[in-house]
Amino acid sequence: MLISFIPKDVAKIGYCFIHQGETQTCKNCQFIQVCIEQLEIGSSYEVVDIRDKEHPCLIDNGIMIVCEVQKISDVIAIEKQKYLNNLITTRKPINCSEILCENYDFCVPIKYTESSKIKIIKSMKDINCPLGYNLVLVEASKVNK
Repeated sequence: MLISFIPKDVAKIGYCFIHQGETQTCKNCQFIQVCIEQLEIGSSYEVVDIRDKEHPCLIDNGIMIVCEVQKISDVIAIEKQKYLNNLITTRKPINCSEILCENYDFCVPIKYTESSKIKIIKSMKDINCPLGYNLVLVEASKVNK
């Protein structure tokens, strides 16, 4: 298990996220090693336990909760279509500029910036897209060409 800090408003068991890396502000934080540096940029993680400890965040003056996280298969958004678990398909990038959307990181993941062959491991849930795209969140892995 890895220990990291998760924003209080989303720190719930089962919460999934894609680690996007650090900001300039993070470089001045005393907690950077725990919060940021042990996670791999572009990888997906799931909260598996929540600790009873809070710390302030320098980015937005928000509260971060100490959580146990585990690395999981990539979690990405794909266009909803007929698909099956273990299906290999091509994921085309989703054209999205809604950077404040809660699903943005899943729709525009760092590892999948170009058309990519993926293997769908399992469907997780439908996404309510503010741009009207018909999307579903899936666990997937990139297939080497």
